[in-house]
Amino acid sequence: HIYTYIHRRSCPAKPSANMGLSLVQSLFFYALFMVLAISLVSYFVATAPPLPEAQCANIVSAMDIVKGRLVREPQESILNLWKCLREYKKDNWWHTTGGLWLVYVLFKVFGPFGAGTSMALSILIGALYDEFAEPNTGYSLLAHVLGTSGEVFGGAGGWIMSYVIGREILLHFAAEKMAKLKEEMDKFQGSLFRYMLFLRISPLFPNWFVNYSTALVGMPFHYFFFASIIAIQPAATMSIAMGGMLRDVGEEGLDLARLAKRGSMMGMTMMVLSLPLIPADDWNKYIGRIKAFFGKGKEKQKEG
Repeated sequence: HIYTYIHRRSCPAKPSANMGLSLVQSLFFYALFMVLAISLVSYFVATAPPLPEAQCANIVSAMDIVKGRLVREPQESILNLWKCLREYKKDNWWHTTGGLWLVYVLFKVFGPFGAGTSMALSILIGALYDEFAEPNTGYSLLAHVLGTSGEVFGGAGGWIMSYVIGREILLHFAAEKMAKLKEEMDKFQGSLFRYMLFLRISPLFPNWFVNYSTALVGMPFHYFFFASIIAIQPAATMSIAMGGMLRDVGEEGLDLARLAKRGSMMGMTMMVLSLPLIPADDWNKYIGRIKAFFGKGKEKQKEG
């Protein structure tokens, strides 16, 4: 039975904190944590200065995001949020920044309810923040820190919550995925950090599932944390740079030459950031092919 199989194979050597909870208890605590998170956001919104009505009449609500509107209508949703928060940020920088980062983190912690929002929120952050911009590309280092830290700390929060209460939930609702995860993990024995990098860049599993499941199969938290920091860099850079370009178009009009320059710089940056994510075995394979190619070329020259 697959449920029993996962129980036996995915349990880490050290007992996890949630092994005494039943499925009902685990679901209760998950719902409780979600209610606390919603209460925190509601309190933050209630005590923050009001949004400007003229610019914020058509923005998506938190419930719209949960229902998937931000993913279904990203262009309209991001544009409306940008217009609203750009005006609000002028007089309420700390509330804007703190609120946006809090929402980002909470959507990552409660992954299934915020699935697909990471890219949209990163683009929004890139469009809103131009502080500490890199001179050649205009890329905001502050936006990068906000986006990557929200992604990493939100994922870490989901990992910790799953470690405490998640086992029975995942074994009940995603047993086959857990079996596949453990099966793939067995291929990387002796190199768990590399497997964590593989999970982060592979489309094999949803991001939220990686956050939850790796807490239950013996993946060390520091491997999870540092692999997340490394692997998120290319995607975060692309999304935030896209937001910066959208901001420039909205404020200064369409400048094709400038967009081409920033696009090429973004592509080069993505390539450089992606190089460390290539597995060592693949590196050796490619280098071997290159050496073989040039070796054959030299042999032909000698024959000639």
